[in-house]
Amino acid sequence: MSSPPRMPWRFVSALSIAVTISYGTIFYAFALIIEPMEQELGWSKTALTAAFSLALGSSALFSVPVGRLIDLGYGRAVMTGGSILAAVLLALWSQTESYPAFLLIWFGLGIAMSAVFYEPAFAILAGHLHLLTRRGITFMTLVAGFASTVFIPLTHLLIEAYGWRGALLVLAGLNLGLCAVLEGLSIPRSGAHAANPGPGPAAPPPSGARRVLTSASFWLFVVTSVLQGMIATGIPVHLIPLLVERGFSLDSAVAAFAVIGPAQVAARFLTGFGERALSLKGVGVLTMGLNVLAFGLLPFIPPGSWLILAFAAFYGASAGMMTIVRALLPPELFGRENYGLIQGMIAMPVRVSMAATPFAFGALWAWRGSYDAVVFLCFAMALCSLIAFMLNLAVARGGESR
Repeated sequence: MSSPPRMPWRFVSALSIAVTISYGTIFYAFALIIEPMEQELGWSKTALTAAFSLALGSSALFSVPVGRLIDLGYGRAVMTGGSILAAVLLALWSQTESYPAFLLIWFGLGIAMSAVFYEPAFAILAGHLHLLTRRGITFMTLVAGFASTVFIPLTHLLIEAYGWRGALLVLAGLNLGLCAVLEGLSIPRSGAHAANPGPGPAAPPPSGARRVLTSASFWLFVVTSVLQGMIATGIPVHLIPLLVERGFSLDSAVAAFAVIGPAQVAARFLTGFGERALSLKGVGVLTMGLNVLAFGLLPFIPPGSWLILAFAAFYGASAGMMTIVRALLPPELFGRENYGLIQGMIAMPVRVSMAATPFAFGALWAWRGSYDAVVFLCFAMALCSLIAFMLNLAVARGGESR
């Protein structure tokens, strides 16, 4: 009798640390650096955040070719090159005096995002872990879930000690000296995904991806992912002013916000290591249902009530589980062929919509004069994502019965 496969913890841990640093230095540090940039250079927050939206747009543009390269076996080159690119661009950012140059830097950082964030790392894990993929991806999301916890205070300390320009040089060094080294040493050279498991041409045409693009199941999954991604991006930006507007004290709003992170981590842990208790499809239903419950509950929570912590826990748990659902359910629905490419095709519309959501929520607030319309919209999007997911499962069952 063959022994069960063993988790390659050195490989998974190294890649998880690299992804954590990538999120911390590229994604989370931005929020702290724009304040001193605004003071020194006189650029408005709107102009500065426009660059971040541009990066999300360029990351969407490059997500499909990056996924295809990983499927073809270039995972190590993709992630190592992405970290080197991020290091160079962060160093250039530290020297910027020109707004057009700043926009170009962030367009390039969007390309780096597409190469070093979750989707490429998930594709590499799936290509090497096979039956252990669920646990490996869960472990990665647990580790990377602490990126903000580590890098927001670290970036603050670096800015206090060296200024924002010096802080960026340190963050660039982390990408070059840690991320690129960990990725270069830990990702096996033969990083081809299971899309090419046997003998034959080294680069088969992505016919499976074309088949997926014509399926109703794929587009229902995209709808679900886009709606959930919009909620997950828009709410953190607006949650504290939203709660203060509804009569909660600033301390209560901050306490509710603080619950979201631990709820995400706890939900990911239970999802990843409780596979015998709940299937991935069941996890998906729970994920969408918790968001419906959260935003259905929020309008009825009176100021000062402890139920605001329940809202934050439901919302955080849903956001945490959605990361795993997006990573692991597509192979069940669409097959394991061309995993990286399919993840890229899903990521493209998700990132485009995420780039626009914080601004759209702010515009809706300005138009209606309150956050009530934003809360209602989030409830409607959560409900529609649940309906789309249930329709997806019905389509999948119909396909299996034929």
